[in-house]
Amino acid sequence: MVFIEPAQLKIKEYNVKTEKWGDNKPIRIALIADTHAIWPWMTEKRLKKIVHKTNNLNPDLILMLGDYVATHPFGIQPIASKNLKVYEEFESKCGTYSVIGNHDLHGSVGWLEALRAKKLNVLENKSIKIKCKDYTFWLGGLEDLWWQNSDVEKTLSDIIDDEPIIIMTHNPDAFVNVPSKVAITVAGHTHAGQIKFPFIGAIKRVIPSKYGKRFIYGHIQEDGKDLIVSGGLGSTGIPARLLNPPEIVLVTLQNTSE
Repeated sequence: MVFIEPAQLKIKEYNVKTEKWGDNKPIRIALIADTHAIWPWMTEKRLKKIVHKTNNLNPDLILMLGDYVATHPFGIQPIASKNLKVYEEFESKCGTYSVIGNHDLHGSVGWLEALRAKKLNVLENKSIKIKCKDYTFWLGGLEDLWWQNSDVEKTLSDIIDDEPIIIMTHNPDAFVNVPSKVAITVAGHTHAGQIKFPFIGAIKRVIPSKYGKRFIYGHIQEDGKDLIVSGGLGSTGIPARLLNPPEIVLVTLQNTSE
């Protein structure tokens, strides 16, 4: 079961209502987290299936949340530039944007350089203003919290008006530093624990967060702020998942008046 489940794929949907989304119409955001490419577990063929299913959701915006490669010893890492080319097939009205994950920086070769070279709009402590269709908003991307210098203040310094803000980060621990004016923060990294046991759930000590289960998975609301944490698509440590199938996340973000 633990080696079969990684090959499954589900769509997980969230509806987030907040007045901080302003006058924009509801936006459909697809989250692609922790694909962890490695043969034979996460192959180019499987990534193409993920891209195809994501495009069929007709998202307005696609956000890629890091860890595009696996670094465990139970497989063969693909060539970064060739593997990342699959993501150029994503289709959305407002584009595809990405951040860097810890595995892309440590234990792998050439992934950071390849990510920057591809047309994947990597945001590293930077915010950009997006105008598309019925939307005007700021999108900020944080550097990795473990191997770079994740800086929320620097990221938000690019913002020069009161349009809504979306923050993307690989590691959800950065959420504690995100101010309440941000409409939503999205993250991956935790794999929702990856291995869950009946009645117990995930083991706290193996969750890659200093906050334990606080930011492990799902829609988290704290201090008037909203965070969505994806359970991810690949695996780390070992090529196994249990009671925790891989998922593409689709978030509908809208104003409370809608």
